[in-house]
Parts: sequence; structure tokens; C-alpha cells
Amino acid sequence: MEALAAPRLLLEVADSVVEVTPGSGGEALLCLGKATSNDLVLDRDSVSREHAVIEYRNNDFYLVDKSTNGSWVQSEDNTVTHVHRDSHRLWGGGWITLGAPLRIADPIRFLQVLR
Repeated sequence: MEALAAPRLLLEVADSVVEVTPGSGGEALLCLGKATSNDLVLDRDSVSREHAVIEYRNNDFYLVDKSTNGSWVQSEDNTVTHVHRDSHRLWGGGWITLGAPLRIADPIRFLQVLR
């Protein structure tokens, strides 16, 4: 019996693509925000210094918002969710914006794929 492939999450920002792979579970895999100490730095007025993290738990990727303004996620079924100091499961593909609604901010495209 062949083992299931580990999923990975691709984040596309402007002309860059960042790949996120699962860790042992529950830890922050990627930190997003305005501070230069983040893995993905977004220097925008509406973005907090330590805005959000991507975690992997229970076989899924999650966006965990830690910000003042919140984050928005549009999933591939076109449902838009405002996430504020909470977490949201990222499934399939879609868009993320930090600090401002999707129609205002430059979105981050996400896509979950199997190896």
C-alpha cells in the first residue's frame, strides 16, 4: 500500500511563490506581516507587524490571524470569510488579503496541492 503524499501550500505574492510544507503539527510554518523578521514581509499600511501565521494541524493548513484589522480569505467556492484573531482552514485554492478586504488590497493567491 502506497503512503499518502504530504500536501503543500503554495502562496503567490506579486512575482514570488512561497512553498509551505507540513511540520510535525501545530507550529507556525510561515509568519506574515510588516516586520522584517517575518517569512513573508508585506509592507502595507493595513498590515500589522506580526499579522498572521500559517499552521498545519489535523491534516490541513490554517491561516491564524493575530492582527488588529483582520484578514480575508476567499475560497475556491467564492465564499469570503473575515478572520479576526481566529483561524480559518485553507482548502483547495483561493485568495488571502491582510488588513483590508479583497477588493482593496493586493491579494495573496494560495493553492493546496499534493506531491
